[in-house]
Amino acid sequence: MDRGAIDQGQLDQLFTASLEAAIARIEKDGHFFPLVFELRANGIIHNLAVLELAPINTNAGVLDRLAELLKSRADVGKIKAAAIVINRTEDQSFMVHVRAPNYSKDVAIPFEITYKGMIRRRRRVSLGEFAASEAPNAIF
Repeated sequence: MDRGAIDQGQLDQLFTASLEAAIARIEKDGHFFPLVFELRANGIIHNLAVLELAPINTNAGVLDRLAELLKSRADVGKIKAAAIVINRTEDQSFMVHVRAPNYSKDVAIPFEITYKGMIRRRRRVSLGEFAASEAPNAIF
């Protein structure tokens, strides 16, 4: 394995942490903006809070801007892998973009929301079948 490569167990932990956070946000609020997770060089997974103050360039989408931010962190060796989770409302699914030096996939996960409770309604997310596809890697 090359120096920058990470193993499948680390990728699985990063993916799971990002998916669990997405489910929790949907169950709590019914929506969320992109969530960003990184696997730091020390092996710890962190959720990043991104406050973007730069002017918006209409040619660069949210994913491009987040990839640019993460790339600068990868270039200096601060992170070993990253995951960005998008809530795709048009088809009620999550898209998890997982990137590492030796890995680059987008994982689509459809979900359904059910509601429980008469007075205090609670959302519950049920996941469908995962579908992974190769993707370009703009971070590593």
